[in-house]
Amino acid sequence: MSIGAIFIAPTTYRNLPAIGWAAHGDVQAELLWQLGQRFDSKIIVIGDRRLGSPAAARRAVDDARKALDGRAVLLVCLAGHVVEFARRDGLITALALPGSVSGRPTSMLRIDELSAALRLGEGKPVIVCADLVSPRDTAGTVAPAFTGAFVLASRSAADAWPESTCHDALAAVLGGLAASGTEQSVPQLLDVAQQRIVAAGGRPHLTVCASPAVVRSRFIGEQLPDYVREDLSSPDPGSRLDAVTELAALAPSTPFARDSLLRLATRDRAEAVRGYADTMSRQDRQPSLRQLLTGGVVPCDIHEAALKEPAVPELLPHGGGDVVLGVDAPDGQDDCRPRHSVRLQPYRLARTVVTNRQYLAFLAAEGGPCPDHWQADNSLWLDDLPVVMVSWLDASRYCAWLTRHWHHTGALAPGQRITLPSEAEWEAAASNGYGQRHPWGDIADPRRANIRATGIGAVVASGQFSPQSDNEPGCQDLIGNVWEWTRSLWGHSGHQPTFGYPYQPDDGREAASTRPGGRYVIRGGAFYYATECANSFTRNRMLATDRHPAGGFRVASTSAGKKKS
Repeated sequence: MSIGAIFIAPTTYRNLPAIGWAAHGDVQAELLWQLGQRFDSKIIVIGDRRLGSPAAARRAVDDARKALDGRAVLLVCLAGHVVEFARRDGLITALALPGSVSGRPTSMLRIDELSAALRLGEGKPVIVCADLVSPRDTAGTVAPAFTGAFVLASRSAADAWPESTCHDALAAVLGGLAASGTEQSVPQLLDVAQQRIVAAGGRPHLTVCASPAVVRSRFIGEQLPDYVREDLSSPDPGSRLDAVTELAALAPSTPFARDSLLRLATRDRAEAVRGYADTMSRQDRQPSLRQLLTGGVVPCDIHEAALKEPAVPELLPHGGGDVVLGVDAPDGQDDCRPRHSVRLQPYRLARTVVTNRQYLAFLAAEGGPCPDHWQADNSLWLDDLPVVMVSWLDASRYCAWLTRHWHHTGALAPGQRITLPSEAEWEAAASNGYGQRHPWGDIADPRRANIRATGIGAVVASGQFSPQSDNEPGCQDLIGNVWEWTRSLWGHSGHQPTFGYPYQPDDGREAASTRPGGRYVIRGGAFYYATECANSFTRNRMLATDRHPAGGFRVASTSAGKKKS
């Protein structure tokens, strides 16, 4: 299905107020990219220089229509000031041009003249996507001028966010269509776009004609999993961070995943998403400690301290015994139901997640690649933030080193070892063994954890919410800030777990996977998690090789041996 697209969106006005989302083509950029990269399309952008007068604009539109005659679908994208004028023969609606003057209809392009220049009704399906700035809701009066076309039109303020525009909504649903690997009818496509605009606070008008037109992308048949598509198209940057990890895993074998990962790295509106996608698109470039020392990114005094007096976690005792895990419907998802009891041996759990200084001690002793973000941020050491961008494999290597280190110093009894906690041990700690939703009780409270509702929007140093958010033994930040690896295997599917609840420790979930593509359970939520997902029972998963900007870990051990503090 080939698409011809005409973009008419003045970016500057000499006599009318500027439109923030239209300046410099911002409202067009994502839609242009989606059409150009993922669809068989030919695009003509009619710039300000060809919109000098209504007559010039009509000629430009007529020329563009002729150039796109061979295309199966014609897409016309309008954006700008729209004005209504009362005339003897009724109301006329006109699109302002760069030199238009308010109150002078002859300086503007009449919508009915634009419609005539497009030659509607000649058998070719036409889609009109219109973002209008007007003192009144003129979107409803624009549609009748395009009789026989599909029209998605919306009025917005001049300083509205691009995310609330028809252009942005159409770009998002086209991206979702490409990710699904399927085709979709134009009415269905526009209906989803309309719903997205409404969710962003807009009031769109949708007019559907009788044409049975369908749209498909270049990636027909190449389908991303539903949960990846949902994260990829989400307006929430945290969800798109999660999409990056999945796309990176799929990229070696899936062209659309590679394309999507590069798009996020270069075009996503959130700097954190762009940076993470860029890192994951070149996973073989983790910096070495020598490089960071030479470049002064890791301070020499901190490195020397890591060699002489390695910073290590403090372990706190947890009694084990009969503990309550999971929830019953309607709470939670299927994979964390039902509520049930298990018996745990006593264990110890670190007060905090592993910090950058503690992880540096491991690298100084053992060598190995540093977390990717260390090379771009030398402020990490000021507050000794939690270490992130470490995979399950990295975390497991740290545990093996800490076991050897504490055996050598006598801080750990022979035969005992440091591990990641099982998900049962982690959940028992976060719920105090009683099945509480949070370490502080059952009532969600964003003042006690760094989650989306708290409003910080970044990883912070451990303990900022203590002691009110600590569990009974004193472990900090079990909820929010960074999600935490466990040693429990989820399975090899990105959606349905091989190992669900009730928890059974002898069913294979506590044996490290020897197959490629193993996913492990992560717990606790992170700074970008919604309140309903940041609790003691929600289970999530990541590939063992994933490195995430909100992914950290804390260590555990069985109770025997000396306590390290």
